[in-house]
Amino acid sequence: MVNKKGQIGLILFFVLLMLILILGFIAAMAMGIIDFASDTITPIMGDLGVIGPSNVSEISGYTFGAVDTVVQNLPWLVGIAYMVALLFSIIFALVSVENPNPFFIGLYFALILLLIVFCIIMSNAYEAIYTGTDEIATRLQDQTLLSYMILHSPMVLTIIAFITGIFLFTRSGRSEGGFV
Repeated sequence: MVNKKGQIGLILFFVLLMLILILGFIAAMAMGIIDFASDTITPIMGDLGVIGPSNVSEISGYTFGAVDTVVQNLPWLVGIAYMVALLFSIIFALVSVENPNPFFIGLYFALILLLIVFCIIMSNAYEAIYTGTDEIATRLQDQTLLSYMILHSPMVLTIIAFITGIFLFTRSGRSEGGFV
């Protein structure tokens, strides 16, 4: 056997997609907690008053006010980073030099089914938290882009997997390129 490399690239692609989904879920929860903490701490720090010769309220406005501004814009930044990570996963698969044998398309479809089941589980877990009425749920509802991407992750990641599969299994095995 000359070619003993196996098909680890296919499995790594799906592990990457699952890892992106898990990190998005964790980032959404962490941002909800950080946003709640920032909304609680910032007004308290602004009411400290004057201690000795320094105005602590003014100093906290410079520090906690700036941090609160970043925290309030963080949901959009993380949502865009999540979308960039998904686009990177497509680029990761397209630039890989691996050219899987068409025999492995069955394995690819099995991995797509596994990805769909995983996405449904993660999406349902996120939806259970998202539809609540507590503080974390209201913070998650404020994260429009990331919440949409996680709630619709079965559809989004399936489309990404199929697009990537088309490119992986239709390219030529020659180094010159082309489909001849």
